Amino acid sequence: MALVLLIAAPRYGPHWDELYFGMLPPRWWYEDQPPLTVWITWVLGRFSDALWVQRLPGVAVAVVGALVATLYPRTLGAGEQVQRLAGWAHAFTVYPLIMGHLFTTSSIDLLAWQVVILCVLRATVGHPHGLLWAGTVAGLACWNKLLVVVLASALLVGLLLTCRSVLLTRDALLGSLVFVLLGAPQVLLQLAHGLPMSQVSSGLVDQQGDLVRLALLPALALFVGPPLLLVWVGALIAPWREDRPGRFLLPTAAVVLLWTLANPSQPYYPVGVLLPALAVGWVTSGVVARWSPRRRSAVVATNGLVACLVCLPLLPPGEPWLSTLSRVNPTIRDQVGWPGLAQQISSLRRPGEDVVVDTYALAGAVHRYGTPSDRASVHSGHNALWDLGPPSSDLVLLVGEDAVRQRDAFDSCSPAGTLETSPVVHPQLVDVPVFHCEGPVSDWRTLWPRFRRLTG
Repeated sequence: MALVLLIAAPRYGPHWDELYFGMLPPRWWYEDQPPLTVWITWVLGRFSDALWVQRLPGVAVAVVGALVATLYPRTLGAGEQVQRLAGWAHAFTVYPLIMGHLFTTSSIDLLAWQVVILCVLRATVGHPHGLLWAGTVAGLACWNKLLVVVLASALLVGLLLTCRSVLLTRDALLGSLVFVLLGAPQVLLQLAHGLPMSQVSSGLVDQQGDLVRLALLPALALFVGPPLLLVWVGALIAPWREDRPGRFLLPTAAVVLLWTLANPSQPYYPVGVLLPALAVGWVTSGVVARWSPRRRSAVVATNGLVACLVCLPLLPPGEPWLSTLSRVNPTIRDQVGWPGLAQQISSLRRPGEDVVVDTYALAGAVHRYGTPSDRASVHSGHNALWDLGPPSSDLVLLVGEDAVRQRDAFDSCSPAGTLETSPVVHPQLVDVPVFHCEGPVSDWRTLWPRFRRLTG
């Protein structure tokens, strides 16, 4: 898995979110996310800005995730053959490959969910400190992504319905306290600033909520692997019917699924529960008993081959591949075209102009691919970039619809055209307008709040 991911890492270009993280300085808190992924990106940037270097943490957590998958069958008493099967199946499934190819907050979050659920599983089969470790890992994960709070709530429901006794132990109490103590700083910072993350999530729901609800179940089947459907569905149903270890997975998955339907900002949230179900399923679903070793190997290999072609930039970065793959895996389209867009903005920028971009990815592209002068002049009101401050010049180049809407804040503005995008582009980057403006009607400290934009 590491070899495949390292080969694919430098192909195409950085993802939408990776450009954003590369522009942020290290801070204890950001409006739209906790800081861990940004910290790691910043540290690696001190050594090299090569794309494969920036993606090393994604590769590392993906490989560890495959190893963690082998521990599920081991916890349930399965032999080495089944453990290896669980590891290979996890490693070459769609979602782990996507998260291993990129380095975003979801890369670490997937591993955190795996480990937390593994610790809970161990607690239900007699390992006394499982819930203490689960609380510790979940608390640390709050410094990467607060979505783990949803998992903790879902696990609480799952255990209340299936294994209340483990919740009455000393380790359950200690694990809960550690979780609260470690996770509280990031939660309290969000509360103190008016929960800006909820505004980001609401923006995503407005943009794509209906589509996420409609496509949720097919997307989950794709993320975990259609050929492996019987394995992970069996892991959810069989233990529930037969009162076997892992019963808590079904209500846990149901709670996360319902939460996603109620807050449909992204379709991948339940995958963090379904992938552990896949690992458990090689023991509990009965598939291993019904499928011959040759058939099991063929199914896992076929799923892995298709997943690599869908998830990784292995095909030439042109048509018709990009359009076709982007319909199945939108992260592919988010990795192409950035140098050209940054070059266009650089060529349109006049001497003395600062650049105000309404999308953090475009701002990150200028920061990564522009000249030193371009990097020093680029600003954005999008999410945490707004906190970096406004321009200082009275001459600005406004880029993007939201930025251009603020042209009444200047004495004069003139159109500079639109950015050309090819071959495949994110819907938010179609026909991006550009304006030259001068003479802000007030000082920038007064005007800058108008440019603030909290969206995903």
